[in-house]
Amino acid sequence: MLQQIIYGIVPVKSMDRAIRWYTDVLGMEFIWHSEDEDLAQMNLPSGQMVFLRETSHDTTATFSYNYKPHGVIGFQTDDIYKLYGHLKKHDVQVEEIHEDGEGNAFLDFYDLDGNLFNVQCDVKVGEG
Repeated sequence: MLQQIIYGIVPVKSMDRAIRWYTDVLGMEFIWHSEDEDLAQMNLPSGQMVFLRETSHDTTATFSYNYKPHGVIGFQTDDIYKLYGHLKKHDVQVEEIHEDGEGNAFLDFYDLDGNLFNVQCDVKVGEG
């Protein structure tokens, strides 16, 4: 039976630009790039893979629910406030942090190609 998700694929418009952004801004490790397949592998420090697929189509890894955009990939961080500042410093389109009152904090951000991602963090209520 299924055990875990090992990768997600994100559509991008310019592979070189996306590889630089995911490396420089998100801190992912560049593993390889196949020009024949328009595909690149990026790894998180924990080993999970995010593949970038270059496409000329106008598409993102985002969908709508009740007229609100939702990302298909969520990340976890141990310091959402530090991440928020880092993303703002790099001029990333990032939404304000919100806490659910039960010890979780969340934020949403967009990459250069309009792909929406969610970040979750376990926090003590009132931290930050």
